[in-house]
Amino acid sequence: MKNVFSAAENLRTAFSIDLDVVRDGAKYKNITENIEALYENLIIHYKESYAKEQALVAAASTSFTDKQRKLIMWLSNDYDEEMVYTVLIDRLSRDMCIPKSTVRWNLRGLRDAGLIKAGDRTNKGLNVELTDMGRTMADYLLSITNTEHI
Repeated sequence: MKNVFSAAENLRTAFSIDLDVVRDGAKYKNITENIEALYENLIIHYKESYAKEQALVAAASTSFTDKQRKLIMWLSNDYDEEMVYTVLIDRLSRDMCIPKSTVRWNLRGLRDAGLIKAGDRTNKGLNVELTDMGRTMADYLLSITNTEHI
């Protein structure tokens, strides 16, 4: 994201300098307005993304159980198939030697927190997948796991 932000800023600066000489009225105004709008939207998006990431970092270190953290990391690293909620519960229970009820309870917490998408009673048949926030959480958990082993 920082690269996109930097590229937009460089484009904005270079464009305004280069076109100072060749001002083509309406075209110049339209292009500079679009660049300014892009730049402002990138700033807003960057701030929102940063705030979400910080919230996830805080949540990762406090609110979630160890099993939920392990499930998030498993979904990020080892989940290469598409499975519906109930099939995934069976697989996780078997692979991680955790009772199905415990897996179900922990996955429900992850779904309620918006970290995974999964079907429910009213919307059956959806495959389980990490949301963008879930991927951010998994990346953060992986980074702190790697630094703890150093």
